[in-house]
Amino acid sequence: MDNFVLHIPTKVVFGKGEFNSLGKYARELGTKALVVTGRRFAKESGLLDKALKQLDEVGIKYVVYSEIEPNPESKTVDKGGEVARNENVDFIIAIGGGSVIDAAKIIKVIAKTEKSCWDYFERPPKETIQDKTLPLLTIVTFAATGSELDNAAVVTNSETRDKRGLFHPELFPSISIIDPLLTLSVPQRSTIDGVVDMFTHIFESYLSSNAHAPVSDRISEGLLKECMKAGEVVFHDPQNIEAREALSWIAALALSGIPNAGRKGPHPMHRLEHPISGIYGIAHGRGLSAIIPAYLIFTYDLHKDRLALFGEMVFGITNPRETILRIVDWLRQINALNGLKDLGVKKESFKAFVESALRDDGNQDFIRAKKPIYKDEIMKIYELAYDYSEIEKKILELF
Repeated sequence: MDNFVLHIPTKVVFGKGEFNSLGKYARELGTKALVVTGRRFAKESGLLDKALKQLDEVGIKYVVYSEIEPNPESKTVDKGGEVARNENVDFIIAIGGGSVIDAAKIIKVIAKTEKSCWDYFERPPKETIQDKTLPLLTIVTFAATGSELDNAAVVTNSETRDKRGLFHPELFPSISIIDPLLTLSVPQRSTIDGVVDMFTHIFESYLSSNAHAPVSDRISEGLLKECMKAGEVVFHDPQNIEAREALSWIAALALSGIPNAGRKGPHPMHRLEHPISGIYGIAHGRGLSAIIPAYLIFTYDLHKDRLALFGEMVFGITNPRETILRIVDWLRQINALNGLKDLGVKKESFKAFVESALRDDGNQDFIRAKKPIYKDEIMKIYELAYDYSEIEKKILELF
């Protein structure tokens, strides 16, 4: 096992109806909040009004900032930081999915500075996060990114379209309320995008590590098995609360540090996807759906031992090629098997994808995986991900 430090300072409030405890927990953090939401869902669902009513009942003042877009942009985050400074708020409340929570995390950082948020995302960074940023309370409406229980945030540069992640202990929320009932109204396609995202968070680290960490392996395999099972259930029965509960908890655990404790592994599939959603503005999970099969096929020799182990523990098979076929079939079963062509991506964009992925991973000539994946190899993965009309044939050609 790799040595590790596991520190999760976030208080998790989990369960059906826990949204109604917002006022109680908000009082633990401050007296005036910046309430950060997306542009539509929180308002149109009535969730925002219900949240504000709870704040009124406990005497907390607030300012609402409802401008966060999917794949949050640097200019929107900067504006949120300016509002927080000008209004002199002493904590942040985020109501939404990963995009809203990620934006709120960076807003809480720049609320005490005059810096642009992108200064923290540069490679190398122009600015580093200081201790004691504003407290953050999250209310999760969408099971996907796990931002409610991790120390990461992802933002897209409004000018260059680069999409990058940032990691720092100060990015952990102070309190996260995870109420699975709030996810029942999420549209089916968005729900499945979230399922693919949480699956990838766990699976790519599982594949990428060279460490011997059987306990973490068993945890990851269990989470992935339940993710696949619950994903199929909600695809056919979107109102199934048991499956929604499972997905809400899996999403939160995925990047919490628990599945990967003792097993360091990079996230190459995310590196490859970020340029896709950054440039084209498509859903992150949808982009991952296009990357997963191509990545597994191209890196087959690198990962076949881990694929065989995963197949044995999850599917009861030991053939790594069959494991890939099972994963592809699962994507098809939940209507998530799409190539880049299906998403409207043009081949002319591949060069920009490659350059953006390399910048995202530190301006090297490779992205990190179990072994480095170099520039020409990255291009081949995008080319392979373009059209999945004969995906099974490509997998069978691995032998």
